[in-house]
Amino acid sequence: MNQQFLSEVLEGLAKPQKSLSAKWLYDERGSELFEAITRTEDYYLTRTEAAVMEEVYQELPEALGGRPAVAEFGSGAGIKSQRLIEALNPSAYVMIDVAEEFLRRSEDVLCERFPHVDVQGVVGDFSGSVELPASFQTAEHRMGFFPGSTIGNFESGGAQRFLERSRESFGPGSRFLIGADLVKDEAVLLDAYDDSEGVTRQFTLNLLERMKREIGAELDIADFDALSLWNPQDARMELGVAALRDTVITVDGRRFALEAGETIHTENSHKYTPSSFEKLAEKAGWKLDRLWTDEKDWFGVFLLRAG
Repeated sequence: MNQQFLSEVLEGLAKPQKSLSAKWLYDERGSELFEAITRTEDYYLTRTEAAVMEEVYQELPEALGGRPAVAEFGSGAGIKSQRLIEALNPSAYVMIDVAEEFLRRSEDVLCERFPHVDVQGVVGDFSGSVELPASFQTAEHRMGFFPGSTIGNFESGGAQRFLERSRESFGPGSRFLIGADLVKDEAVLLDAYDDSEGVTRQFTLNLLERMKREIGAELDIADFDALSLWNPQDARMELGVAALRDTVITVDGRRFALEAGETIHTENSHKYTPSSFEKLAEKAGWKLDRLWTDEKDWFGVFLLRAG
């Protein structure tokens, strides 16, 4: 049994506002479903970021001025990893992800495709400290890569702490290439996080399935549905599951009653303006070098330099 998962579920369900960390969404099945989300028509983020990144790939080598070692946070299937390796020919490439089986498959693919690059997979939760291998730490040029707007999923203050830890870990003069979703029309956001194909719903409810599989939780999936709301005051999407009727979740002998409409919060997805993201980076000790956006200003790719 996954004791850490069990401990965090018991703690999260005991809170007045029940909550579970988004990291638990990404078991092997969850990771596969998220990759499927990125291919849905409603989920604009991946295709918009991909279009912006094509320009980044062309201009980044000159902007960096050297062959770096790269550490990618949340590498997933490694699709973006391949394009970045092709563009930069890095001395080393470190893939960091919490889903080990998914990570190892991606690592094998990259090792086979790029035998001249020192590719290493590191299982870790980047919301905390992650020890980077010597191939990265000893490189003359170092760059972090955090695509997909995952930085928007950190809770209050978490994004700044992550950027601060990364600056300390990477060292002076290092760079950080980060994708961030930008503020846009509410209807576009709501469609993206509740796609018409229902894949996002499967992804969210898989967390409950995982609780049943891994820690023996007793619950009826039919009593819940996925939830997505736009919070304009805090410029974020709020995601989770909601009870459709009065129900009970039993975990390790403990019963947690939920009333109809009660929610279990799983994650926020903060949206930025270019100026709000630059201010966030500066608070964490980074300076903005370059910003690339699409023609609608829906998505930004920020190149930061450690101060």
